Amino acid sequence: MNIRFILVDPVVPENVGASARALKTMGFSRLAIVRSRADAEKKALWTAHGSRDVLAGAEHYASLEEAVRGCDFVVATTARLRGARHEYHEPEALLSILREKKEFAKDVAIVFGREESGLSNEELAVADCLSTVPLAAP
Repeated sequence: MNIRFILVDPVVPENVGASARALKTMGFSRLAIVRSRADAEKKALWTAHGSRDVLAGAEHYASLEEAVRGCDFVVATTARLRGARHEYHEPEALLSILREKKEFAKDVAIVFGREESGLSNEELAVADCLSTVPLAAP
């Protein structure tokens, strides 16, 4: 299974660098960025220590629709449950679903939204399901 991690409109270069570092630490390398060049800024490179190859290989897209084109299964992340028409899966359940789909879903995208506001309802509409990344609240 080929997993592409997509960042939509990232603004903070350090977040892009940290994303690249997290991906590499977990054994992934495919990073896609929609409507941003924050990955090219020095702060992103500094934060991506040890994973500059992930930043250098980042794919850039003009739209989310373009970034997910060709994907067999798309997961959008959201910080809150929405009344949308999507299936929602906790991360543990999502892992099982991806394992079940591995023969059919060769290309998978996991989409993350903006630092400030996440993904819009229109952007969520391109996903096959929703999930979340549990975070500790301050």
